[in-house]
Amino acid sequence: MNINDYSIKVKNLANALASIGALVDDENLMVVTLNGLGKDYSQFHISIAVRKTFLDFQDLITLLINEEMKIVGTSSNGRSQESAFYSNFNKGRGRGAKTSF
Repeated sequence: MNINDYSIKVKNLANALASIGALVDDENLMVVTLNGLGKDYSQFHISIAVRKTFLDFQDLITLLINEEMKIVGTSSNGRSQESAFYSNFNKGRGRGAKTSF
């Protein structure tokens, strides 16, 4: 599940609770959201936890979407670079046939 879908799910749960009189403030919403993230977000979670300023839910989601893009970009770039390395591993250099020295 991507961050956008996850944030909608969390917000819908908060709205459902609010509809029965159990209001969820941004701080609790943020704690629940951060605690539900996977291990890929552990460094992000720590960086948010040690902030001196409080984020509202929307700011948190914006930062999470940016973090998700970094994580997805890193994993896909890592795979493509690794694939390129292995696909070129035993090929000769330049044009022409391989020469043995």
